[in-house]
Amino acid sequence: MLSGNPSPAYDELISYVERINRSNGGTSCALFVIQNDQVVAEHYRGVAGSRPTEADSQYNVASVRKSYLGLAAAWALHDGAIRSFDDPVLNHITAEQDDRVALEGVTIRHLLTHTHGITLDVNGRLARIFDPGLAWDYNNLGIDLLCDLLRQATGSSIAELLETRVFQPMGLRETRWQTTPSEKLVPVVGDHGSAIILDPRNDGSGGNLFTSARELAYWGYLHLKLGRINGKTIVPEPVVRTAITVQTPAWLPAMYPRNGCLWLVKKGEAAECLIGQDVPKDSYEIVGVYGPLVLVVPELDLVVVRMVNRVGNYGDAKGTYIDYLKEFSNKAVGCAKRVFV
Repeated sequence: MLSGNPSPAYDELISYVERINRSNGGTSCALFVIQNDQVVAEHYRGVAGSRPTEADSQYNVASVRKSYLGLAAAWALHDGAIRSFDDPVLNHITAEQDDRVALEGVTIRHLLTHTHGITLDVNGRLARIFDPGLAWDYNNLGIDLLCDLLRQATGSSIAELLETRVFQPMGLRETRWQTTPSEKLVPVVGDHGSAIILDPRNDGSGGNLFTSARELAYWGYLHLKLGRINGKTIVPEPVVRTAITVQTPAWLPAMYPRNGCLWLVKKGEAAECLIGQDVPKDSYEIVGVYGPLVLVVPELDLVVVRMVNRVGNYGDAKGTYIDYLKEFSNKAVGCAKRVFV
């Protein structure tokens, strides 16, 4: 899709990715960087199951899939399937009476920005840990609700929407919700061995989205270019702008991170923000628990994708996983500034 022009400026970042992956106990890693409309770094290392890590090795991206759900939500808004992100969730989903009480006042915006305040009680019923829009809590319950809502609002699955409107027009062949094993799928390493994390669902609601480093980078590049690649509009620009623009309620205290449509958007420093202090404002990022990461820095015309395959992002006595994620983004920006013209 893009020509290659490898830059030695990224050698330091490649070494860093390999070192952190070894320290964390991962067996496979990749780095793919697009800058100034060229592939400036592409690196694969390690063993991905029964074969070496290669360009078509496909990683389970875990929570990085939320950026795909976010684009689907933005498109549903653009199409009119959703009137507004401030629509109450209960306008779009069916729920039992006990759950309806907990969902009262929760909007689509709250689900997209982790500000819904919904959890499960000891009986497995929906409950609140805070009133909607007043705090921030990262959990997957809101994602499950969002998937159900989008299916009911649009009449189609998330996977169907993205396949027909994005994956096929872009020519993506290594990005799918996988339900069966393949030698191209990279196992996830845990404390008790490794496994390919699958799910019987292929509708986009499960945590079984696999993609290669290069196709994940082009996913980020699609957002960087506001939906237009090689002179062709893949996604309408308003849809992409909605996805990467802060949707967090304006009154949320500054101590909490800001989100677009599930993307983490750099607006300032916050305790739970995974983006380093050296990264320019309005950059956006999304990270998965198995290590995959996409960082988009519009100011530097930059997309950085890191792939690794270990449960849990790295932390040690010197720093938490948040510290190391911030360090990675700072290093990536440092490399990019040496290239940027």
